[in-house]
Amino acid sequence: MQKIVRERLPKFTKSEVEKVKNSFDILCLNHYTSYYIYKPHQPPSNVNGYQQDWNAGFAYERNGVPIGRRVIIVQLYHKLFQSIGQMSNLQEMQAHSEWLYEVPWGMYKAVTYVKKRYGSPNIILSENGMDDPGNLTFPESLYDINRVSFYRSYLKELKRAMDDGANVTGYFAWSILDNFEWLLGYTSRFGLVYVDHNDLKRYPKLSAYWFKQMLE
Repeated sequence: MQKIVRERLPKFTKSEVEKVKNSFDILCLNHYTSYYIYKPHQPPSNVNGYQQDWNAGFAYERNGVPIGRRVIIVQLYHKLFQSIGQMSNLQEMQAHSEWLYEVPWGMYKAVTYVKKRYGSPNIILSENGMDDPGNLTFPESLYDINRVSFYRSYLKELKRAMDDGANVTGYFAWSILDNFEWLLGYTSRFGLVYVDHNDLKRYPKLSAYWFKQMLE
């Protein structure tokens, strides 16, 4: 960072360093997916910008192998959807966002990295979840087994990190309700609870019932 950003980095006096050192109460992590990071082998950009300062490349696969899965086979539920007259040709489901691969081990690595790098701070997972397309029918949205699979796998890895000493004191699923996403608007549904955008009525999805059972 010092080589890339150079003189644009803020400068702190010794007293200011002492004031801000270890001054946070909690460290909040938003975690959805993971990428492979590689050196782009490009000279520093002449244009200043947040992404230019990274000087890093992102990849979803290595040697042709994806970092995680986007597609979740749901053949076991095929007959269920047929019985309610929906999704008769259903073969597979995936996260709506193209960048969102299911990489549970990334949760473990992120949390344990923070633990080791910053002296085991108080960590809260402030966002974690996956989305479905906003145009799914009402019955399709309720049977969100791919979301259940996502949460189950990520929470297992979070628990493993805690068992290995990570000081995690809070977790927030994103999101309790289908909402207006900041980039995708109503075309994406992250909620555990389905929201009818016409009358704003709310209906718990399968994932909401799974969370209830898991917490009990």
